[in-house]
Order: sequence, then C-alpha cells, then structure tokens
Amino acid sequence: MQMTQTQKDTLKAIPRSRCSVCDSGRSYTNPMAKCFECLKKFCYDHINGGQLKKGMAENEPIRDVCFSCTETHEYYTLGTK
Repeated sequence: MQMTQTQKDTLKAIPRSRCSVCDSGRSYTNPMAKCFECLKKFCYDHINGGQLKKGMAENEPIRDVCFSCTETHEYYTLGTK
C-alpha cells in the first residue's frame, strides 16, 4: 500500500527536533536525548548520560541530564561517589 500525496505532505510538515545548544537537527546520525529536569532536547554532544542524584531509589534508572541541570540539581556520574 502506497502513501497518498496528502499523507506525505502531512509527514513533511512535522518539525524535526533540534538541539537546544547547537541547533542541529535530529537525524539517524545525530540522535536527540531529553533532559530529565528541564525537558529540553539535546544532541549527545551536549548532554550528560548516566547521572545519579542523592535521594534516588536504588532501582531507579539512571538519567540523561544537560550540563546546566547537572550543576543546578547536584547530579553526579555513576561510579564517582
């Protein structure tokens, strides 16, 4: 089953997510991650992965947090504390 032209136009009209720092667009070679605290999207060059925070439960998953929220909310990297 092929898509109609109106369906293709609808999909083209959906905006691609962009990094909040460098404004690069999302693609299969440049994925985006959402900051757990501020909920903005960042490319993997501008986000810290594997962050923990004091008071998190032991079975809670690690978080992706941007650099500014890492300092503001006192996150630390897995294995440093």
